[in-house]
Amino acid sequence: MGDQLKTKLEKLRDDALPEKERREGLSLFHDHAVEYDVKQELYHQLIETEHDSVERKSSVSFEQVWKKMQASKAGAPKQRKLYHVWYAAAAVLIMGLLIANLLQEREEPVVPLEYYTAIAPKGSVSQTILPDGTVIFLNAGSELKYAANRYQQEREVFLTGEAWFDVEKVEEMPFTVHTSFYDVQVKGTEFNVKAYPDDDDVVTTLEEGSIQINSTPNLKLTQDILLEPGEQLVYHKSDKTVSVKKVRTNLFSSWKDNKLIFINMKLDQLVTLLERKYGVDISVQDQEILKYHYDGTIKNETIIEVLNIIKQTLPINYLIKDQEVVITRK
Repeated sequence: MGDQLKTKLEKLRDDALPEKERREGLSLFHDHAVEYDVKQELYHQLIETEHDSVERKSSVSFEQVWKKMQASKAGAPKQRKLYHVWYAAAAVLIMGLLIANLLQEREEPVVPLEYYTAIAPKGSVSQTILPDGTVIFLNAGSELKYAANRYQQEREVFLTGEAWFDVEKVEEMPFTVHTSFYDVQVKGTEFNVKAYPDDDDVVTTLEEGSIQINSTPNLKLTQDILLEPGEQLVYHKSDKTVSVKKVRTNLFSSWKDNKLIFINMKLDQLVTLLERKYGVDISVQDQEILKYHYDGTIKNETIIEVLNIIKQTLPINYLIKDQEVVITRK
């Protein structure tokens, strides 16, 4: 704050400002770089001035408050949270606006959230770019949302399904992915999160940078887990355990390039993946078939071409009825 603002505050105290400038002066109470107790002290001076124009506080007292403001302003870190400050009109001897809820300033306000939602229906992959430049690919059957009117203050998204992230690095503002089971916190990196509600596991795979897995009510960790490039964290829903291992990361993010790679994948997992990719329903008549494992790569093949390829490797037959594929044993 400079000398001009100091003069404005003195005029504010003496009610010597036009209406517009008075409002600007009162906005000081909304400046979180100024310490709370300093603003409270100034507030009480204004109150006493309003109710007692004869016995005003001395200029020495005001100078003390001003110095405290200077000191607190110089040393205070920037904060990005939004707060509401309410003004009330007063007209005892001096007309002006006063702050009515300084004692509630530290409380988080109730801000109506405006959510933006990106959806990738079954049978498709979609791409979205967030306001900070972060690029996200959504896999088939996935949904991602964030509070559009708060994203610049708190970079957080909510994921159901699978997504690959290339997060733009912003100093002092980490990026958080919320899933139903754990949170992933990053600063700038590339990683994949697979968190479909009907899958057995929730899987996070780190390609570049670093990410941290944080505890949530559904996943209580003794300490947060930090992943390094090439590592994958798997949360097993059945027994609520976590494992970390080294993997070939391209196997878990190739879907965003319209390519699927299977290595020793069980047929029941493959069936679920094909249902999402092609937007079809697949039923298996013989449950023993689901125990088979499959290796292969799918690029731009149709569902019929994929089934014919699998048929050459595994002892299965298939029948297509409308949008349903029925798989039987040979």
